[in-house]
Amino acid sequence: MSRFLLFLAAPLLTATVAQAQSDSTAGAGKSVWQGVYTEEQATRGDTEHQNNCSSCHGTEKYSGENFTKNWVGRTVFDLFDQIKTTMPDDNPGGLSAQQYKDVVAYILKTNGIPAGTDSLPSDPEAMRLLKIDAKPNKQSALRPMYHPHAHIPVTATR
Repeated sequence: MSRFLLFLAAPLLTATVAQAQSDSTAGAGKSVWQGVYTEEQATRGDTEHQNNCSSCHGTEKYSGENFTKNWVGRTVFDLFDQIKTTMPDDNPGGLSAQQYKDVVAYILKTNGIPAGTDSLPSDPEAMRLLKIDAKPNKQSALRPMYHPHAHIPVTATR
């Protein structure tokens, strides 16, 4: 009887594992460090920030350590949505979607995230695929580790 149950359960288990693998790769998106906004968009965002935000606050909530602590691990849509639903203080949601996207681009630029060739997308689902992740550490990836007992083959000949 147990072999019969195993025979019936095997296809179900295989399908479950395949679905879990599919779900884990479906969330894979583009890192903001690959350039998800344009320089022009960030410039417009700077102007929007000056016109609509700076009379109440600066970028301190959305820059430096505060940005890293609150936004790394989230998506560009999360940032866009937070700003759109809470700002300006006296009129949340009062700007156009383009104005909010421009402000998000300005915030990304303020945090040293490089511009790219494409503007932030208008589609919320596409924005959900843009991951705000920690700055890549290129130095550690390029430096080989030194170990005093490691055998390093000599490949150069004279």
